[in-house]
Amino acid sequence: CAHRVAVAGPFISGRFDQLQRNIPYRAFGEAFQSLVRQLLTESEVQLEVWRQKLRQALGTNGQVIVDVIPHLTMILGPQPPAPELEPAAAQNRFRLLFQNFIRVFCQPGHPLVIFLDDLQWADAASLKLVEWMLADEDVSNLLLLGAYRSHEVDETHPLMNTVNTLKKEMATAVNQIELAPLKLPHITDLIADTVHQAPAAVKLLANLVSSKTQGNPFFVRQFLL
Repeated sequence: CAHRVAVAGPFISGRFDQLQRNIPYRAFGEAFQSLVRQLLTESEVQLEVWRQKLRQALGTNGQVIVDVIPHLTMILGPQPPAPELEPAAAQNRFRLLFQNFIRVFCQPGHPLVIFLDDLQWADAASLKLVEWMLADEDVSNLLLLGAYRSHEVDETHPLMNTVNTLKKEMATAVNQIELAPLKLPHITDLIADTVHQAPAAVKLLANLVSSKTQGNPFFVRQFLL
């Protein structure tokens, strides 16, 4: 799912966990924690620029985002507690604050790429957040990539409902790519490149790997390990 993307920018990733589906926004928190770590490697002058932008975007409600991205305190410093709100109002507040937060990093000349893995285990709040992000007309220069296990997702799965909503109701480019098994030549090239040998030198090993894994990329990696 993508908005317009300009030139090279930060790439961040997060993964949903089957055993932690009760933690809202887990993969987003993991991804943006890594972005914060990237920012902390910049010069103090540049870090101060980010600090001011984030403070302007979040105002006095920074703790709402810190609850999801704890490392953010390393840039913003300690935040005052956020006022308690009714569930619906709290959700709207989080939506507005997160949109303000992500706009800071999705700018011309500074696009953002987010990769979310194992979307089949995404919680309902995270799927709704995907819709919010891609429906925001003020967010550009953003590319959102997601991966899921197709055999665990049918047409009634919440993820498919999100994808269909994005396709039907929003002016967002949505592309779906089904990954096929690796063929023998691909496995041969992969192994040859890994062990720094000519393809002919790894032919027997490639045949064995292909036979044992049926070209499944994950199984190929695990079998080689």
